[in-house]
Amino acid sequence: MRNTLSLFTLAAVLSLASHSAQATLLTNGNLDVTQPVEIVPGFFLPKPASWVNEGFRAISGPYEDEMSSEPWAGPAPTPVTADGSGLPGPDGCDGPDCAVFFKPFSGNAAPNGPTTGHLYQDVPGTPGLEYTLTGWAGAESNALMTGAEMALEFLDGGGSTIGGTVVNLLPTLFVDNGEPFDYKQYTASAVAPANTAFVRARVSMIGAMGNPAGGGQAYVVDDFELTAIPEPSTLALVLVGIIRRRR
Repeated sequence: MRNTLSLFTLAAVLSLASHSAQATLLTNGNLDVTQPVEIVPGFFLPKPASWVNEGFRAISGPYEDEMSSEPWAGPAPTPVTADGSGLPGPDGCDGPDCAVFFKPFSGNAAPNGPTTGHLYQDVPGTPGLEYTLTGWAGAESNALMTGAEMALEFLDGGGSTIGGTVVNLLPTLFVDNGEPFDYKQYTASAVAPANTAFVRARVSMIGAMGNPAGGGQAYVVDDFELTAIPEPSTLALVLVGIIRRRR
């Protein structure tokens, strides 16, 4: 009877872990739902709702035109989703399946300086859980950037970064794979340390400038998922504790 209970308990724990891993923790992870953001006085562009975006140029400082939501920016092989409104203009990206278009060419040597843009979302975090962030990124061959990142970061209650992992996209971002924008899926995983209060899912364009040669210079991202499961050692301790109590 005890063996039967142990097997049942193991199955229940594994089922719970699997269910937790399948449920994304992000809101609007597919980036389809947009909201209008004022770029300059009186001019608006759509950007992903429930996400924070920050853009700044090294000389002239903060600005808003480093990225926008576009219907053409997330073709297959990214997942085909359709949660957007399909509205034209600033209230939508003109289609139900939207993605983010970073604009490296909005930076320059002078007078504004190279541009950096961050897109991120924070969710409540729990120490000891293993978090996994997946997302898609691609670029046109003439995009000039000193950095392109997908990051999974852990923040304490004061908003300070206390751990995480950063995936450098540049080594593979421009590798030709025959897909539109050479789109590829990336993954970042890490265990939340003690004092974790929030988990940040982030994708960034860093030190970008317009290419004097011209040509296609888009940097595009789409379809992010953030999941969490207890790390294996934590699962084992939970299981042992349950079995002991049953004995």
